[in-house]
Amino acid sequence: MKRILVSGYVGFNNFGDEAIFYCLSSHLKSLGYDVKVICNNEKETEEKYKVKTCYYKNFFEIIRNILKCDILISGGGSLLQNKTSNFSLYYYLFILLSAKLFFKKTIVFAQGIEPVRGKFNKIITSFILKTVDFITVRDENSLNLLKKYNIKASLVSDPVYSLIDETEISKDKSGVIIQLRKFEGIDEKFLKALADAVAKNCKNQKISVFSFQDTYDKDICLKFIDCLKEFGINADFIPEQNILDTVKIINNAKYVISTRLHGIIISQALKCNVFAIIYDDKIKTITDELALQNTDITSYTKEELNNKMNGFFNLQKDIKPYRKFRWDITDKKLEEFSKK
Repeated sequence: MKRILVSGYVGFNNFGDEAIFYCLSSHLKSLGYDVKVICNNEKETEEKYKVKTCYYKNFFEIIRNILKCDILISGGGSLLQNKTSNFSLYYYLFILLSAKLFFKKTIVFAQGIEPVRGKFNKIITSFILKTVDFITVRDENSLNLLKKYNIKASLVSDPVYSLIDETEISKDKSGVIIQLRKFEGIDEKFLKALADAVAKNCKNQKISVFSFQDTYDKDICLKFIDCLKEFGINADFIPEQNILDTVKIINNAKYVISTRLHGIIISQALKCNVFAIIYDDKIKTITDELALQNTDITSYTKEELNNKMNGFFNLQKDIKPYRKFRWDITDKKLEEFSKK
């Protein structure tokens, strides 16, 4: 049995990264691979996904497991960026480079590649990516960025779309889900402007405010519920759920207003009416790709937000079909690498 070691942002209860790993690990196990993941919260991760684990801060164990694996997979998500921190970028590059130094096959899997800040960081990122055996990216912006550095990659989509392929889409949708996350610019001023716009334009609809990651989302969601109360609107709070329950809850909603990428992806794929709150390049990318109604936290006005909410709730647009995730592109390479 071939052994695959996965490097990703796993075990931190970030919905998008957890959903990606759920899809990836389930698929790899269905093909007969032995899967191990570098993660936080090893015990919980083992119980959730039925995989072996390695603690992400134990570099001795990471190297030992790289030596034991046959293939290293980095991703998905947006691992190779330094918007979060330079350390985050160096960490994931270190794991890729270590695997190559020990002559392991490497795959960058369905990642969203963002522009790296700083000349030195661009050089080392480009150098290490050129050593990777196979790269897939989830969007055309990522593909074009890698082309700029003469790095070959294949375009897929987000692996979380594969969850929708197994879901019967509800035909009895109702209510509004508002999904918010903590981020600079999503402040009290924005929350009040959004609450005012929702109160003016969303009549006779049940409203729920959904936290995808309680450690980041819960406080901002509860603040927004308080803002809605100021405008005479009562809303339910939905705390962090597991992956399949999250899909089930969203599947029943008619309208979804979301900041998080995978809130947007899942809602649109489930044929909800989606309004995106743009706080980051990756949200702008998916918003453009799917032609979604949106507002940008860096440039909104209260009047504009009100007008956009009016259009969102009263002028329904056609829902653009999503690009289904193609496992066969990666499967072919896995089979090829497994024979060597």
